[in-house]
Order: sequence, then C-alpha cells, then structure tokens
Amino acid sequence: MEELQRRVPLLDPVDDASSREGEVFWGRSPAMAELRRRIGILAPSPLPLLIEGETGTGKSFLAEHVIHARSGARGPLVVTDLSTVPDSLVAAHLFGARRGSYTGSVDDQAGVFEQAHGGTLFLDEIANLDPDTQRRLLLVLERGVVTRLGDSRARPAAPRVVAATNIDLAQLVREGRFRQDLYMRLNPATRVRVPALRERKEDLPDLIRFAFAEAARREALAVFVPERALQRLVAYPWPGNHRELKHFAVNALVFSLPTHRGNAHTGRGVVTVGESVVDQLLESVPAPPALAPAVAGAPGERRIEVAVRAGRTFAEISADVERQYLTALFHAHGGDLDRIAVELFGPGANRRKVHLRMNQLGLRVRGMRGELSSCATR
Repeated sequence: MEELQRRVPLLDPVDDASSREGEVFWGRSPAMAELRRRIGILAPSPLPLLIEGETGTGKSFLAEHVIHARSGARGPLVVTDLSTVPDSLVAAHLFGARRGSYTGSVDDQAGVFEQAHGGTLFLDEIANLDPDTQRRLLLVLERGVVTRLGDSRARPAAPRVVAATNIDLAQLVREGRFRQDLYMRLNPATRVRVPALRERKEDLPDLIRFAFAEAARREALAVFVPERALQRLVAYPWPGNHRELKHFAVNALVFSLPTHRGNAHTGRGVVTVGESVVDQLLESVPAPPALAPAVAGAPGERRIEVAVRAGRTFAEISADVERQYLTALFHAHGGDLDRIAVELFGPGANRRKVHLRMNQLGLRVRGMRGELSSCATR
C-alpha cells in the first residue's frame, strides 16, 4: 500500500484551474496560452470566427464546448461537416429547399442557416465549398436572410458563424480557389490557430496522462505510465493529434488490462501501461503508403511508375493503373482536386469529375487527405 501511495500522484494529470477547463486541457505552452487568450476575447462577441489547425487538433471540440458555451447565444448550436455532404446536396443542406426543387426532395426543409438563427452555426471543413456555393454563402452572410432552393421567400438566417479548416484559406485566396470577399467576410482578424501536439512538447506528459485518465474513467480505474514509456510517447510525433492520442490510450488500456491489480483500500484498479505495450502499439501504426512518384515529363506530360500484378483481367489492370495514377497526382498536388482537374482536362475543368472518378475507383478523398496530413508530419 505504501508503494502504491508513492505512485498515485503519477496516475492523473495536472488538474488545476490554470491548466484545465472542463474537458479542455489547456496546459502551459505559449501557443495554447495565446489561443486561450484570443478565445476569451472573441467567444462572447458576435463576430465570425475562423479556426485553423491540422486534422485531429480539436477544432470542433473548441467550437462546440468552449466558443458556443461562452457566446451567450440564446439560439441553438448547429454543427455541419461540409466534407461529409455530397456536392449535389450542399446548397440544400446550407440554405434549405422547397419540396420538389431537386430529385428526391419530398418535403420542405430548412437549411442549417435557418436552424441556427439566433445561435451558432459551426461550419467544419469550409475549404470544401465550390465557387458557386461560396458566392451564395457570401450573400447570406451579408444579408442575414436565406432563400430556400426553389422558393422565393426570404427567411431570417443570422447565426453567429464559426468556421474551421485544416487548409490555409489565405493561401487558397492567393491561388484564386477561395473567394477573397468571402474570406474577408469570415473576418481573418478573428482567426485562431489550434496548435498540433508536436508543438506542445511541454504539455505532452500531462496530455498523455489526461488521455489515459479519460479512457479509464468509465471503468473506475487509475492508470500508471512508467517514466520510460512516457518518454517514448512524448517523443512520438502524433500526426493524428488528439484523435490519435485518444485512440491510442483506449487501445493501450485494453492491452494492459490483463495485468492490472485492484486496490483493496480504494476500490480502484491500477493499470500499468508498460513500455512493451507502448512499443507494440506504436510499431503497429501503419507507415505512410508507398506511392508511385509523380514526375513531370515533357511540357504537358507527367510520368509515374506503376506496379502491375499478373493474373488479372484487362479491366482490373486498367482500373489499378488509373487508381495509382490518380493517387500519385493527389499527392503531387497536395490533395488539390481543382489542380488535378486542370492538369487532366485543361483550364476551367470541374473538380467534381475527378472526385466522382476517384469514388468509382474506391479512392476516398477524406481518408487520403488524412494520410497526406500524416505524411507531412513525419
């Protein structure tokens, strides 16, 4: 028991008012201190707010559980992830639609702008919007009213807009792929950036303990992470950020449970996450996929190396080659479908054509963007 008491202080993360706020672990890193300061100023204001940061850094969590909670808004919080809405339905999803205005529309429907009127509308992955939808969005933001597809009646739609992206919108504006007037309407002066875990080295030990404590709470367990295992985790780059850390903590708890022991005095089981479990799980993380390098050839040409497996039909070989080619282009252009479309079909080409073909070949753009982000951080 005496040995356990000496170890118990290591089981839980730092838990003081300066480092935690509900389920948000702010820590003490300068980047998080600046983020917290700006959110404290901007959250109660009616100004639009733009949140930037890598995938998995907690942009959605901050928008829902910190910014809206502090906003004082009387209306509801409405959350929409634009990367999950099919291109053909984005306008109806945002602005609403009258029955019969498009195939499959059997009832009048309010868009998320109407639903969030007087509250907060969180638009995640706003960089996914095509130019026409960007134009419509700008008009709604400027006028505070929305007209449903197929309707002529303007309806009140003036929520406080919080938008998020893992892409640099300013760069998209410079490249002509995001409207400058919409970007200015989103108010870049209120932009905040959520740092990646690798930028919070001083916070990582407590963040890791915090993730383990959250994973173990439902089982009324306590987690002990020995120093060597902790240092191994601190040195890892966490390309998936908080999302990856949370999944890792749950997995490590499951693999460590067979060796846990109970404490007869407190009723808590103490689970030790040893170095062997940490090594086993980190080694199981898939390496970035081997990609055929996309190499520029003569003007207007691009050459890549492809691998063709024998014993297949011509249709299977053709699809496999096309799949490898599109994957190589995707990585060569940093996931930019507009650039891929221009290279394949010429100026003015529609990115949807590329997106559709990738879906037909089983290439999921959202998952590939996650892999691309992981490659960039390793």
